[in-house]
Amino acid sequence: MKKLFIGIDFSKEKLDVTIILACGMKEIGSREYGSFPNDTKGYRKLMGWVKTNAWDTNPEEWLFCGEDTGSCSIGLSKWLYGRGCDTWIENAYAIKHSSGIQRVKNDKADSAAIAEYAWRYQDKAITFEPLSDSLFQLREVFLYRHKLVQQRVAMEVRKMDKSNTGKCKALSFINRKSKHLITEINKSIKECDKMIDAIIDADEELKENYAIITSIKGVARQNATCMIIYTNNFKKFNGNPRKIACYYGVAPFGKQSGTSINTPARTSHFANKLIKSLLGQAAHIAKIFNPEIKEYYQRLISKGKKPQVALNNVKNKLIRIIVALVRKKVPYDPYTYKFYASRIQERTTENNKQLIYC
Repeated sequence: MKKLFIGIDFSKEKLDVTIILACGMKEIGSREYGSFPNDTKGYRKLMGWVKTNAWDTNPEEWLFCGEDTGSCSIGLSKWLYGRGCDTWIENAYAIKHSSGIQRVKNDKADSAAIAEYAWRYQDKAITFEPLSDSLFQLREVFLYRHKLVQQRVAMEVRKMDKSNTGKCKALSFINRKSKHLITEINKSIKECDKMIDAIIDADEELKENYAIITSIKGVARQNATCMIIYTNNFKKFNGNPRKIACYYGVAPFGKQSGTSINTPARTSHFANKLIKSLLGQAAHIAKIFNPEIKEYYQRLISKGKKPQVALNNVKNKLIRIIVALVRKKVPYDPYTYKFYASRIQERTTENNKQLIYC
């Protein structure tokens, strides 16, 4: 059981830290607060300060906790991981909505709320593990490519037909420059695709899972790369397709309370919009060119399902098929593995996990 809880409020320039010493559900002593630069020197000062204020606890009894703020939190998280410290990087929304009513809003109060969260919910802690070098490089190139695509779309909007530019010098200038930038962006996107392929080919585990995912007609490079990155090559979410679907924002949830509230199951807006849009593109292609998915989609439509609801079911089916194939380490074959991929459903209950074949 942990006894020392270190709550860290990350920002670009500094780290605000609060220490709470507790035994079970009882807080012991006074809280300590400190502020440190968000760089390597600051990390060393932070560790020395924690050791000074650790009372008689051992490093095995410490739990560092902070919000997942991307680039602001990754540096210290990796540094602590390298020194064997247990670090919990939690969703900011979960911490915010667990702290009750807060009248004060500043960095010191936020770090205290994070330390309290780590103390109260230590049994739910998931220790931080950094991505492998291959996955880290893959994620950075993938996100950079996505930004290039966004810039290309913006340039396409500014580009105009020659018939509309006429003799206007400003419009002709915009059209010429936009074409030039689009050409350069297209070259960069192709280079990113080559880099993604090279990173995957250099790692046997990534290469194997990538080949399995792309064997499904309708799922290509971007969707396969995206799923590998955001599931940590299927090590995250314990390989549970329902949890992955929830993260993707395609798992429906209903609301029921008494007799007045009975909302039908709908997808939540709490989702990663980038990967949800990519999965939607894969579902659109699969329901046209993949015979099994096409048959499944048309069967749903014939039963009266709305097109968007049927498409969301296709997204869930794709996730379940991918997880099933990766688990069995076999490529997609609509004849040999159709029964397994379409029938298996994994449901998680409070006490156990069981496979239900229906």
